[in-house]
Amino acid sequence: MSTHGHRTKNNSPLLSATEVSSLWTLANILTFFRIALTFPFLYCIGRGRFGYALAVFFLASLTDLADGYVARRFKQQSRLGRFLDPLADKLLTTAAFVAMAVPHPGFPSIPIWLAAAVIGRDIVIVAGSFVVFLLTKFKDFKPTFLGKFNTLAELGLIFWFLVFHTTGRLIFLLPFLYSIMIASVIVSGTEYMILGITILKRRYYSS
Repeated sequence: MSTHGHRTKNNSPLLSATEVSSLWTLANILTFFRIALTFPFLYCIGRGRFGYALAVFFLASLTDLADGYVARRFKQQSRLGRFLDPLADKLLTTAAFVAMAVPHPGFPSIPIWLAAAVIGRDIVIVAGSFVVFLLTKFKDFKPTFLGKFNTLAELGLIFWFLVFHTTGRLIFLLPFLYSIMIASVIVSGTEYMILGITILKRRYYSS
C-alpha cells in the first residue's frame, strides 16, 4: 500500500501547512493514473491477453509505490490523497476479481463464489465500520495483521492467475490458491467482526 495518506505525529499549525490542498499534485496524479489503469486492465483480461494484463498490473503497482514516495519526499500529503489511495487499490483488486470470475471462452475463470466472498468481505467491513462509527464515534480503524495478509493474498492470487495463464503452465495450482484465499477471507473477516463487537461492548459498558 502506498503511504502518502500517513499523518505526521505533530499536529501543530506549522506542520499542517504541509497538507497540500491542490487537486493536481504529482502524488494525486499518479493515483488518478492508477485508477485509470483499471480500464485497460479489465479490457486485457476480458480479451484473454494475460501478458498485457500482467504488465498493466505491474505498472499499477509501481504507481502505488511512486505516489507514496512523491507525497513523502515533496510533502504532498492531502486529505484527497488519503481518500483516493486506498480507493484506487480496492478498485483495481475488486475489478480484477470480477473480471476473473466472469465466464470467458478459452480459459477457466475463478469460482464466482470466491469473487463474491472477497467482495462481500469488503462490503461487510465497510458497512460494519460505518455502523460502529455512528454508534460510538470511533474512527481510529487500522488494518490488522490478518487484514494485511488478506490484501497480500488477493494481490498474490491476481498475480499468479495472470502468470499461470500467460505461460499456460501450473494452472492446476490455482485451486490451492483459492483455498488460501477463502481461508484468509473467513479468518480476517471474522477478526474484524470481533473487533467491531469489542468496540461496541467497550462503548456501552463504559457509558
